[in-house]
This record gives sequence, structure tokens and C-alpha cells, in this order.
Amino acid sequence: MIKWGMKVGGQVDIKRSDGRVHPAVVSGFNDSTRSVTVEWFENQETKGKELDLHHLAALNPAVFDALKKGGNKGDDKPAPSTDGGSSSSGTDASAKVAQRRPTRAVKATAGRKKHLPAVGQSSSAAANVTESKDEDVDRKKSGGSSSTTSSGGGGKGKVFNNIQEIAAKREARRANHEKQAKKNEVDKAAKANNPNWEFAVMVDDYRSTKHIVQGIPPGMQASDRKITVCVRKRPLNRGERNRCDVDVTTIPDGENLLLHECKNKVDLTRYLEHHHFRFDQAFDESVDNATVYKYSAAPLVRTIFEKGMATCFAYGQTGSGKTHTMLGEYKEGTNTPDSTGGVYAMAAADVFRYNEQPEYKAKGLAVSVSFFEIYAGKVFDLLNGQKRLRVLEDGKQQVNIVGLAEQPVSNIRDVFELLKIGTDMRASGTTSANQNSSRSHAVFQIVLRTRKNKKVHGKFSLIDLAGNERGADTSSANRQTRMEGAEINKSLLALKECIRALSMKSKHTPYRASKLTQVLRDSFIGNNARTCMIAMVSPGLESCENSLNTLRYADRVKELKKDKAILTDAGGGAGGAGSGGVATASKASGGRRPAGKTRSSAEPAAPVAATAPDSSNTDAALEMDDAEDGDWLLEPSPLESSLARQDLKRLHESLKIKDRDHNNNLFNFHNAVAEVVEAEERLEEEHRATIQLEREMLDEEDRLLQDINGVDYDVEDYAQRLDQILDTKIKRLTELSTSVRSFRKQLQDEEQASKQVPKGAMGDEF
Repeated sequence: MIKWGMKVGGQVDIKRSDGRVHPAVVSGFNDSTRSVTVEWFENQETKGKELDLHHLAALNPAVFDALKKGGNKGDDKPAPSTDGGSSSSGTDASAKVAQRRPTRAVKATAGRKKHLPAVGQSSSAAANVTESKDEDVDRKKSGGSSSTTSSGGGGKGKVFNNIQEIAAKREARRANHEKQAKKNEVDKAAKANNPNWEFAVMVDDYRSTKHIVQGIPPGMQASDRKITVCVRKRPLNRGERNRCDVDVTTIPDGENLLLHECKNKVDLTRYLEHHHFRFDQAFDESVDNATVYKYSAAPLVRTIFEKGMATCFAYGQTGSGKTHTMLGEYKEGTNTPDSTGGVYAMAAADVFRYNEQPEYKAKGLAVSVSFFEIYAGKVFDLLNGQKRLRVLEDGKQQVNIVGLAEQPVSNIRDVFELLKIGTDMRASGTTSANQNSSRSHAVFQIVLRTRKNKKVHGKFSLIDLAGNERGADTSSANRQTRMEGAEINKSLLALKECIRALSMKSKHTPYRASKLTQVLRDSFIGNNARTCMIAMVSPGLESCENSLNTLRYADRVKELKKDKAILTDAGGGAGGAGSGGVATASKASGGRRPAGKTRSSAEPAAPVAATAPDSSNTDAALEMDDAEDGDWLLEPSPLESSLARQDLKRLHESLKIKDRDHNNNLFNFHNAVAEVVEAEERLEEEHRATIQLEREMLDEEDRLLQDINGVDYDVEDYAQRLDQILDTKIKRLTELSTSVRSFRKQLQDEEQASKQVPKGAMGDEF
């Protein structure tokens, strides 16, 4: 039915509060207020409004004419048929035209909910809706009745309900708008305080295109390989979150890792370079210590019960979570870790559990532990008041740590107590990355010995490595910190090449290149040696460069082929993959030979023999007992020092440094640091010997004075003995003075060599 020149389901033009004019569908009339309810479609939702007749008359000529002719006259006229006849309304005339040639706008509108006109559609296009479709809309709105008027009680109720529904939707829209406005304000403030928000959005967008499995993927198995390399990502810490740091590390599954390096083009356009790495296992931030241990170090425990050597390293930059993994989570408000939740304690618990099994209990094995640290090339016993120790080779050419305390343990509680003692003793310093940075390599060893003859049956070495310090912490620091960084980098480089030599079954293992690899010599030789490395990475954007160095280091230890499907659209390379040069020439025996042993004809006098196999790469390495009767400990010989230099030279030849001068300068610096450390040890020993001689000479002088107290004494004998005492003292002090001057010269050489190394180069050699 037509009312005021309109009908339910027909279209009229309306004007919005912002001045826009667009078509809407009439949904009801209200006689008491002389108003019309209309609806339209906008932003994927239906909207409605109640308008008075004067508003509609100003925009719709048909309404204006109907009101001018008498208001309600003709209200009961039926709607014109769709198959013929003329219409007094301009809208009906337009509808006829639409039957013959509907416009594209009508076709798009016809498929929308309730055939409502879209905002922005022209009035003429909106009017081109056929009468048949209008009648369909009318029947749907009225529940099948021919019209909805103010005179019908049911019609009034339905119109009222429609108005209430429209009002509720309007309030809901306003609430959502206010909520979104507040969220936009918060986001705007966050972006203002976070200069890396663009990178954060880019990383999130990239991750949304990948299938990511959190935690441990189904079917993941612990590795049974000789060399296992794992990587663990820690979560962002509180400081990084406060700085609005961006998580740029993604672990999509249990073995692949993606590092998103944020870069700027020449035109300052920001983009991501994705580095892909693949390892035996990859653990994301949701994995706890127990799970990491289960898939990394736990399979190695059985090895030591089978007369093998097992080694587990935690490697990474300072603050990446190495100590957290090996020792356990730090107690709140303290700098002491909870030693019950780390890999050290879990491995010890498994050792006691295996030792109680019938197949191993019958062997009668006793468990003992030792705990020492290597700091700036020096070894200190953490279970004996941080006593300085010496590393020497015995007559069997086996490396021994002289005086190292080995404590017997009978249960896990004993292990916890020793771990606490050693942890409190461990040297800590401050770097730019961590307020409690571990500046030393901490080595915790679990030793199995037979109860009868105390022979070593197996050994499990667990190492919390020092941070792979960057040039920012070394090149501009004082000598002590600079030498710390140089020793750390050199030992990590030597460790990598020793593990690679074990994996490749090389004839020569360059263990003499650093003190760390020297004391762990038995872990790199023999057919029953297994090693696991856990590379720790920090997820933040600020740590991206250090994390990239860590991943490249771990990738060089064991290069696995990447799955190209993981990285199909990345702009960057795999980051550090490639073949590294490993020395294959065997080493000659270092130190002096026991009596009765001569050089064979096949063994040349040169330090390195290409034809002689390395006698250390045999299962005889298990004979690691302390010096027994008939054995002796040897001072480092010139030949051994020469072999150490050759090992260091081989390490630098394996580096991927294109600039030969840079490589030579780096080698000269590491060599200078090694010479300083050795000279310092010799000077300390010489100084102690001089003090001991001074005490002996004082005793001799006391006896001499007692001899001349009597009346009858030989004056000539007195003068001769005193002259001998003075000559001895002068000779020893002259030698000590010469050693001091030589040592000071070496310190100057080290300082000059450090200046030749480019700033920031420390740590990049991996």
C-alpha cells in the first residue's frame, strides 16, 4: 500500500548528518509522529533511521506531491502492477526503465542482504529496482501480508520492534567505535615510543604465512648421533619488553630456525632478510629445561657406562640463557641459580639411576665429580677455594689437571651441595649485555671409576661456556677484559674445530690451540666419544647480530642441508653454511719421550707428520688416570708450544675471512695473547722459586751467623760462604729481573697487536 507517496519496500533518498545523500528502503510508517523508518546497507551491516516527512519531502518529489495533494488521500490505493500501467511517481517510472535495462549498481545491490541500497550509490541507480523485487522485500518484512500500516495492531508491534532493534544496533556501533578509538590511541602512543613497530608488523605478517608448531612437534625423537647440535630460543625478558624490543626469531618446527634480520635500503625503505638454519633439534621459548635435557644430553648418559666419553656444551652470547639451561632458573631476587633444575643435576640424577640398574650395578662403579673453571687461559678449582691449577702432560702423553679435587658422591643431594659451592666461586664480571655475565668456562665432570683399581670407566663433561663476546666488549676495554675476550673467542674457535675433527674422523685434532680443548682432549678422541652442543639464542632485535654469529657457529659445527620449503620467499641466504677447512695432517707427540723410546723411522723430526696417524685418536684415551708409579708430569716443552702455535694457525686458516691481512692480524693478536699467558705462568713459577730460594738462603745465613758466634771460627770460610750465598741470590734475582723485562715487552707487543685488529672483529671469525 502507498502512503504519503511511499510504500514499504520502496526506495527514497535520505540526507545524513554529514551531508551525504543516498537511497534507503522504507521499512515502516508512524502516524502519531508523522515519520518514516528507513534502512540501508553500509560497511557490511544494516543500518536504520527514523525521519520526519518534511525531511523526506525536501529530497523526494513524490513525497512532496503526495503531501501537497492532501496528505493521506489515496493511501489505500494498491501498489501498481509490474506488468503495465503508468505511475504518478517518478520512482515507479524509473523502476520500469530498470526492468528493461538494469544498471551495474542495481545488480551489485540486488545480491546484498534484504536488497538494501549501498551508501554512495546514486539516487537514479538506486531507484532502478523492479516492482517484483520490491514486492518480495515487502512480503519478507510483513511476514506475507500485503502491507504494514499504522492501523494494523500486528504491524505496529513489528515496526516498534524494528525500531528498537535498530536503536540497539546503533548503540552497539557507537560502543564499538569508542572502543576502537581508544585502541587506536593506545596503538598510536605505543608506536610513538617504539621505533621498531614497523619491523614488528613485518615479522608478524611473515609469520602469518607460515605453519608454526609450538613446543615439541609430534613424533620428535632424541638424537642418537655421534655429534648432536641443538638450538634453544629463550623468551623476551622484562628489560627487552620494556624497551619494546622485537622478537625476530622463529622456530616453525622441531629442527628449523628462521632469523629475521631487519635492514634498511639505500632509500631508507625497511625490509627483512630471512636467514634459515637447520639443526638436529630446535626448541622454542615454550620448552622447559627438562624437555631440553630429554632430547639433548639425556641420551649421552648411557655412553659413560659403556666406557665412553660424553660431552655437552651450552653455547651462546652473554645473557642468552646458557647458565639457566645448565644450572637452572635463578631464584627471585638473587644471583644464585636453582641447581636442582638444570642439566647438571638432571644428568647426575640419571647417572645414579643407571648405576642402580642390574646390568651396570654388577660392574662396581663409583661416582665422583669435579668442578673447575677456565678463566683467561687459567684453570681454577671451584671445589677447592678457587685454587690455581696447572695443566700438564704425563709420560703417557695424557693431559692432567694437577691437583684437581675429585669429590666422591653417593646421591643427588651431594651433587646439589657441590654445585652450590662451585657456583658461588665462579668468576663473574659485567659486560654490556648482562649485569652478571659469566666470563669463564665452567666445566662440571661426572666420573665413573671402578672400585677395585680406581681406573676411569667413563666421564661426562658438562660445560657452561663463557659468552661469545663481541668487539664492543673487548676492543675498547682494558687489557684484562681484552685478553678475556681473546681467550674466549680462541677457545670457542678451537672447540668448534675439535668437534668437526671428531665428526669428520680427522687424523689430527687441534686440541692444543686452547686451554679448554686441551683439558677436554679425551672428549674429542676415541671411537666411543659423543658430543652434544646446545646453542642458545636471544630472540630480540637488539641481539640479532650476536644471535646470527651464534647460529653460524653452530651451523659450522655440523652442517645439515636446509629444507627449501621452509624458506620460499626469503630475501636472505642460509647464513653461514659452507665447508670449512679442517687440518688433516697428524700431529707429532708433544713433550719429552719416556726413557727407552726412540723415534721410529717413519716419524720425521718435524712437529707435524702427514703419514703418521694421531696416536691420541684411539680408545686408549680412556686411560685417563692420574700419574701413577713410573709416570711423571712434564713441563710444556718448546716442541709442545710449537705444536700449539701450529694448531692455532690451522684454526685461522679454516676461517672464512677473505681479507688475508685481517686474518693475519687476528692470528698475531691471538698468538700474542697466548704468549702472554704462557709467559705469565712461567714468571709466576720463577717468582715462587725465587722466594723459596730466598728462604733457603736466609736459613743458610742464620747457620753461618751461628757458626761465627764462637771465639774460634774460620774467617776465610765465613767470607767464602757468604760470598757464595750472595752470588746465588744475585744470579737468581738477575734472572728474575730479565724475565720481568721480557714479560713487559710481551705485554707491549700484545697491546700493539690488539690495535691492528679492526674494531668489532672479535667474534666475527666464526
